[in-house]
Amino acid sequence: MEIEEMLDRLGAVIGPPPADGVVPVPSELGPGVLGFQLPADYRAFADRYGTVSISNELHIYTPSTELGPYVGGPVGFEGFLYSTTEPYGYCAWLAEVYRNGDYRECPYPLFPAEGGLLKWGNNYNSDHFFWLMRGPDPDRWPVAAKFHSMWEWDLFEGGFLKFLLAAVTEQYPYHRDVVPGGMKQIGDGRSYRSRGDWSKNLRE
Repeated sequence: MEIEEMLDRLGAVIGPPPADGVVPVPSELGPGVLGFQLPADYRAFADRYGTVSISNELHIYTPSTELGPYVGGPVGFEGFLYSTTEPYGYCAWLAEVYRNGDYRECPYPLFPAEGGLLKWGNNYNSDHFFWLMRGPDPDRWPVAAKFHSMWEWDLFEGGFLKFLLAAVTEQYPYHRDVVPGGMKQIGDGRSYRSRGDWSKNLRE
C-alpha cells in the first residue's frame, strides 16, 4: 500500500488534516542534524497532520521550532531527539535497565546506540512507541511498542503508518492499548486534537 493511500485511509478514520493547514517539517535538513533521515511515511504524516493527540489518548510528536514538553530543552530536530535522549526521563531509565541486562524490561538499546530505539509517541497509559533503528534504511525500521501496564513489548514490522492505521482501525491485536478507550470524536469531524507543527507547539 502506498503512503498516500494509507494517509487517505487514515483520514477516513481520524478525520481530515487541520483546517488551517500544517507548516511542513523541512525534512531535507534532518540528516544534517540527526545524522539520518526519518522514515518517509512518518514525514508524510507530519506534513499532513503535524503533532496530534488521537482520541486525546495517543500522542504523536513531530519536530517543531517551538518548545515542546521539555521546557528549557532544545527545539527542532534536536528537540525531537530529546524525548529519547533526555537524561532524566523514562527513556534514560530504559537505557539504564538495558545496560544492566534487564532485557525483560527493555530488550533493546536506546538511540544513539546502533540499532537503538527512537521514540515518536506515547499515550496516557504510559505506553511508549518507538522505531527500532535496525539497519541503514529508515523505511524498513519496525515499530517497537512498550506496553507498560502489561510489562510487554511488541515488535511491529510494518513501520509507523501501517502500525498507526492498524491501531485506529482495530486490526492491531493491542489496539485498545495503543488508543485506550477506543476511537472517539473530538470535534469538527475529527478524532484528534492538533498540538502543533514545525512553527508552533501547543503545550496545553
